[in-house]
Amino acid sequence: MRRLLTGLVLCVPLSVSGQASDPDLVASLVEDLKNPSFVTRELAERELQYEESITLEALEAQLMRDDLSQEQRIRLLKAASMRFASEPRAAMGIQLTNELSELGLKISGPVEGFDSMAKLRANDIISRIGDLPIRSTTDLQVAIISRSPGEVVPVEVVRDGQRLTLDIELGKWSNLSSAGGIPRSYVEAAWIFRSRAYAGKDEPEVIEFDADPNAWNESAIDGWGDQRSRRNVGEQTRQAVVVGGEARPRPGSMAGVRLDRPLAPSARGRASDFPPMLRQELNKTELDIIATQERIRRLEVQIDLYKQNATRQATIQQAEQQLDQFEAILDELNRRADRLRQELSEMGVQDP
Repeated sequence: MRRLLTGLVLCVPLSVSGQASDPDLVASLVEDLKNPSFVTRELAERELQYEESITLEALEAQLMRDDLSQEQRIRLLKAASMRFASEPRAAMGIQLTNELSELGLKISGPVEGFDSMAKLRANDIISRIGDLPIRSTTDLQVAIISRSPGEVVPVEVVRDGQRLTLDIELGKWSNLSSAGGIPRSYVEAAWIFRSRAYAGKDEPEVIEFDADPNAWNESAIDGWGDQRSRRNVGEQTRQAVVVGGEARPRPGSMAGVRLDRPLAPSARGRASDFPPMLRQELNKTELDIIATQERIRRLEVQIDLYKQNATRQATIQQAEQQLDQFEAILDELNRRADRLRQELSEMGVQDP
């Protein structure tokens, strides 16, 4: 269920720090995640990901609910993990050493500009941050990066043989003098640590069973009906199935095409016998239409601003050329949608 992140993660804020989410808006979008319409579910997930007024904390509050469907929870987790990776991450402002012991990790000193400057000292040993014991550099980074700037966290340190617990306000990773992209491994581990309270809720039920190996191999030899064998003899017996879950993007087995994008022309002849695939292609096309209409609207607003501010004519002309391109794309998408509706109608399938 967890969304994996690649490379170095550059944290760009999606929401204004300290701004509270509208609980009614968030609840309404979460309800839309189980709407019968695929387009509605997709648009709701996108808004949960990108709407500036929605915070990660608001999504996490929804993820603690016990009445979410599997698809609601999976889509919410996707939105939350994306916001986690995109929003500013925390930093404590400490310089690390390579000295690690059973007590914890020794620091060479705090960093100017952080609350740690007034609380920590050189040669302090950090043994615990919050409820996480510190036994490696990764433990320390996970405990910090999993939190948001401004959070106050209890830090247990060993100083001159005595244990102290200090409340330290975390700053921003971007304020570190050596700040850059956060390594992928740290972000992934931090997300797993932060989401541990809700990521595993309502996991799909797994049914285990014992299969007869002889019958399994015999079915591989005989095949199914007049079709050729689908498996090699000796292939490992499948001993579990997962009940429930989301229809996730993955290669389609019926026609050899992906179900998460419009069908390629080469696949049309085979896929046209499967109305659900055409409906899927129509849904994706309608999403592209909505996205293109939004690009056109924003570009028209930008062009008006250019003209009001007496922007260079070359810049205005370039924007107008982009507008013409988007309008041509929109026309093509509308023609594609009309053609798909016609094909579905000829098959006796009601337009979704």
